[in-house]
Order: sequence, then structure tokens, then C-alpha cells
Amino acid sequence: PPVVRVTTRLVEINVIVHDRKGQPVADLTKDDFTILDKGQPQKITYFSVESALKPKPSAKPAPKMPPSTFTNRPELRDSAPAAVTAILLDGLNTRFEDQAYARQQLIKFLTTQVQPSDRVALYTLGRNIRVLHDFTSDASSLLRALARQRGEHAADLDASEPADSDTGVEELDAWLNEINQNMAEFYTRNRVRTTLDALQAIAQHMARIPGRKNLIWVSGGFPFSMGLDNMSPGTGERTTFSDEMEITGRALNSASLAIYPVDARGLVGIPEFSASNRKADLKGGSKALRQIQRTHETMEILAERTGGKAFYNSNDIKGAVRKAIDDSRVTYVVGYHPSHNQWDGEWREIKIKVNRPRVNVAYRRGYHAIADRPVTERDRKTALQEALWSTLEATTIGLTVNVRPVTQPQPQPNMLRVTIGIDSRNVNLEEREGRWTGKLDLLFVQQGGAAPKVSTLHDTLDLKLTPEVYRTVVQKGIYLGKNIPRLAGAAELRLVVRDASTGAVGSLNIPLK
Repeated sequence: PPVVRVTTRLVEINVIVHDRKGQPVADLTKDDFTILDKGQPQKITYFSVESALKPKPSAKPAPKMPPSTFTNRPELRDSAPAAVTAILLDGLNTRFEDQAYARQQLIKFLTTQVQPSDRVALYTLGRNIRVLHDFTSDASSLLRALARQRGEHAADLDASEPADSDTGVEELDAWLNEINQNMAEFYTRNRVRTTLDALQAIAQHMARIPGRKNLIWVSGGFPFSMGLDNMSPGTGERTTFSDEMEITGRALNSASLAIYPVDARGLVGIPEFSASNRKADLKGGSKALRQIQRTHETMEILAERTGGKAFYNSNDIKGAVRKAIDDSRVTYVVGYHPSHNQWDGEWREIKIKVNRPRVNVAYRRGYHAIADRPVTERDRKTALQEALWSTLEATTIGLTVNVRPVTQPQPQPNMLRVTIGIDSRNVNLEEREGRWTGKLDLLFVQQGGAAPKVSTLHDTLDLKLTPEVYRTVVQKGIYLGKNIPRLAGAAELRLVVRDASTGAVGSLNIPLK
């Protein structure tokens, strides 16, 4: 029969509703919500409630994994919580002394305020992102992981903020300031891209986790204020980081990840206001004050656009962390298929009204209506490399992998048999000339050994499925096996699977000990 192809887009929003006392409102129904997309009423086609206030009905436990079998699928691990919170300690954009203060506050939070229902992860950001501890409710385990982290020396941050030259020679000062400014812009661009890559990795890691997802970003500076300029409607400005911001925005929106920016500096003083500063020139506003204001504006925009809340001008960092987690006690998830057909990249404002007086409603305030674009060869290679070197597992494509030494037809201790199960729900398959076709990129990397060696194997899987095989794949997934040479002394095998047509990525880190 002829194939009728339909494209549909779902906008999904996490909504938090509090009463005047700050307590969650838990008894709302679908009929209590009204959604406006750029002023146009929308029909709610998806509605659910996630609550940590009352226990969930007993669910079927996750199946026990066979020996030597690993997965990145949350539904096959422990029972999914109603909400999760990742805490990112940003050493790339935070001075060392501010990192130390934030770390002390976080220790106090983990010591006194973690509750049994909380699921918390700890990540750090330096030249790359590191996992201190993935999601758990065990505060003592989180504390042990935090104790192993000693902070980052923010060399790139120092280079991004050079002091004005003061040689006493005006022409020389102007020349040195110009050179320093060029170097500062170079380091700032690097920090922006590294930070955006980290946000993408976290979003991809949390994509398949159900319920409310929070990212508490503890930082002394949010470096891409210029990258957020074009997020304000009507500015008409283009930004240096437009492509990176678009990719990051897609990842954050797809994962429904709410960001809670927390200023690690606490209550900030202005150096120019010091009586010891004889050169203070406060006409038109202090340079440091303007920088602080830009940082706080960036925090507000980032929180508003993702449905979180910004915390600054307060020394109670541990209280901010607790507040962000408490926001997730009751979450409403509403979704709609936009009635407009204007996928032109413009910002579309969302308004949600609740049929309940005197309540505070928090949600992300809109989205960029970006049309799908073809995935280029450069996009494919970039996404594979980013997933390959990220310590966070990407979960957009679900993977279940069994790894063991090759034993058939005879034992081969230097070969590994890797059997991969791929969840087909996030793999794009299209019908062409009676076959269902698709393309997957596979990347195998082994690391470790006495010397830090790396073994990389790249493969491409072209799918051309008969209708009978396609029906089986839809029900049970895609399974394939591959023998790969084992790197002597390798400690870890990292597998990356990427849909070549959509860019969806799944990755899995497998210990080989």
C-alpha cells in the first residue's frame, strides 16, 4: 500500500505550581490548565503528574541484568524516581576561592539536608566534564565522592579577564590592552564552547529519565552572555555562538531540563567601592558592577527559558540547592502539538494559566521554532567525537550490551564478543521500495593499560529490513554482534551508537576488569 508520511511535533513542558505559602499544589487536573502558544490557545494532548509526596503504586521491578550485561536505559535499571537533580560544580568559570566556598556549602547540604526521596548526581566542569557520582540518594556516598575533588585552577578564567595595563605610558598601555583583549576573547570563546558542550552532554545523559529533571549549575560566572543576546525576542542581534546555542537549546528542550543557576560568589562586593581604591571612576557605572549585572541577567534568562530559578546575592548556597530540589516534589507534565506551521527559527512565547486563584506557576517560557535540517557529514563526525570523549553516557538511543571473551568456535582471549541491543524507538527507519532503511554509526573505543593507549574501531550499519524483520525490530529492537580485538590491559570499553539521519546518540561505558 502507499505510504503516507506525517511529521508531528510535540512541545512538552514541566509545570510547577505552588500556593502562597510555597507549598506544592498537588490536586490539579488536565482541565485546570490552559496553554497559549504566541497567544494562540492550544489543545493539551498529553498530561501526567509526577509526585514525590506520596509513594507510587508498586511497579514491576526492573529485570535483573544477565552477567556481563550493561545498559544506559533508566527503565532497565532501578525504579525511576519522580525527579532527579544534577549538581554541576563549575571550575572552568569560577575562581578557586569561590569554588572552595561553594564546596563547603555543598558539604553542609549533603551532611544535613539530603532526604531519602532525593536523587542527586555530582558533576564537575574543568577543561572537560567529570562525573563525581551519578544519581543516588546515599548522602555518605556523595560526600566521599566530593572529598576526592580538590577544585580546578581557573587559568582560562584568569586569562579571560586581564587587568588594565598601567605602565604610565598611555600609548603603550593602549597597545598592551588591545593585545590582552584579543587573548581574552580567545579564552572566552573556548570557555563558552566547553560550557555549551557540557550542557549538551548533561542533557543527552538525562534525556530518557522520566519526571522532573533539574540541573543546579553552581558557577562564579556564566560566560556566554553574548551567546544569549539573540534569545531575547526582538533584539535582532546575531551572536558569535548561534550554531552552538541552537544545538544546546535543542538538547535542553528535548530533555526538558530545568536549569537553576547559582552564583558561587554569594553576596558580591564591588572592588571599585572600596575606600582604598583611589582610581575608582564610578561615572556611568562601575565596570565590575556592569559585569555582575550582565551575569545575573544571563542567569535570569537561562532559568526563565528552561523553567528553573536563578539564585544570586545570597551566601546560602546550600539553601538554594535545597529549594531547587524541593521544586520537584510535584510536577505536572503537559504537552501539545502546535497548531501553527511556522518553523522559521523564531522565538515563540508560551503562557500557561491555571484555574486556581493565588498560585505561583513556574515553567519554561517558550521555544525556538527550529525546523529540522539535514544532518551533514561534519555533524556526524562532531557528534560522534563529543559522545566518545564525554564521561557522561548519552541516553537518547537506548542500549543493552553484553561483553565477554570469544569462546566459539574456540577460546580466543584476545578477542571480545560484543552483543548490542538497540532500542528501535529512537532510530529513524524509512520505507523505500519495499524495505525499511536506516543508517547507524557505531564507535568502539578501549582505553587503559600500563601506558595510556587507546584503540578505536568505527563501523557503519546500513539497515535494509524486509517488512517481516521490520515488525520484529519494532517489537524487540535491533540486535547485532561483533568480534573486536581486545587492547592489552584495557580497563574500559566505550560504545557510541548514532542515528545518521537524526543525530540521536546513545553511549555506554563498560568496565572490562
